Amino acid sequence: MSLFEIGFSCLLVAAGVAGLVTPFLHYVLVGWKAKRKDIMDGLDRDARLAYFDMFARTDKKPSADEAMEAFEALYDSWYGRSYFLAPGILLFVVALVSVGLVALTGLHGLKFIDQNPILDLPDTAMAAMAGAYLWVCDDFISRARRLDFSPTDVLWGTLRFSIAIPMGYAFASIAPEHGSFVAFALGAFPLTTLTTMLQRVANKTLGIQPTADDASDDIIKLQGINRTIVERLALEDITTVTQIAYCDPVRLTMRSNLTFNFVTDCMNQALAWMYFEDQLGSVMRPLGLRGAVEIKHFVDEYDDTSPEPTAQANRQRAIAALPQIADKLGRSPETLQLALREIAEDPFTIFLHRVWT
Repeated sequence: MSLFEIGFSCLLVAAGVAGLVTPFLHYVLVGWKAKRKDIMDGLDRDARLAYFDMFARTDKKPSADEAMEAFEALYDSWYGRSYFLAPGILLFVVALVSVGLVALTGLHGLKFIDQNPILDLPDTAMAAMAGAYLWVCDDFISRARRLDFSPTDVLWGTLRFSIAIPMGYAFASIAPEHGSFVAFALGAFPLTTLTTMLQRVANKTLGIQPTADDASDDIIKLQGINRTIVERLALEDITTVTQIAYCDPVRLTMRSNLTFNFVTDCMNQALAWMYFEDQLGSVMRPLGLRGAVEIKHFVDEYDDTSPEPTAQANRQRAIAALPQIADKLGRSPETLQLALREIAEDPFTIFLHRVWT
């Protein structure tokens, strides 16, 4: 190979690797700070103390003056940038090998270089690797843009490259006359989709009756949650309303890369949904009782015996509203008041109230 051929080949490989690594580095250097700021801005000193009380009970409780620094240290110990180091190195190595093999095979096939110093990939393998590159690169760019990156996502991308060739050959064997196209096209599918497709093909080939999926939970009925959010939560093993209600919001925010305010809002709704289910959306929400924190506000106003005119007006309004709400729910005022008090006195409701106020 001439000096020009070597230089051009290295430049092509470097450009391909940069297409994968640049979104990753952008998130680690810039996006990670934005995610961290979202958490820190959502918790003042009292809210951070509330977090230690609720989710770090075995640790030494910091004083009010130490709460700010202690929470930041706790956060960095769980989700610091250092956790991206090993996945990032692995991604770089796998990307360098994969892009190098595809680029050199392509240049040799086009007669741009006289010989491939490594090895030429078969057409099907090259197509599968190119399809995997397309999907991983697109996924990384999208994640960097919406600040949705975690070390696990980097490892998933690396795995996608590692299994691209055997996965491509597996699907290409179904339609050998279009093997390269099938390998490339399916290489651009997410890994979870390919796994599902492989299971279906294997079940059909082996005559195995597929097992029925578990019944879907009503998690999607919470306001603001759609199918995409459900899938993101499922990746973090959050598949039920109860799990959302009693989750650690900081951990879930960083694991799912959803915003902190969104996660706490889902908790707020879930704590009330467990008692009212579908009536939360059809009856309670239009009446202003959207979630647990709103219900706590209502109960606090109901119990407020302060002589101040504003407090008395709020209390009279709550007392008058209780039987009307009970009537719309088809419950007695006594049983409704019991349910509302259970929600308002739940430790997780109190935590959310401290965070929000």
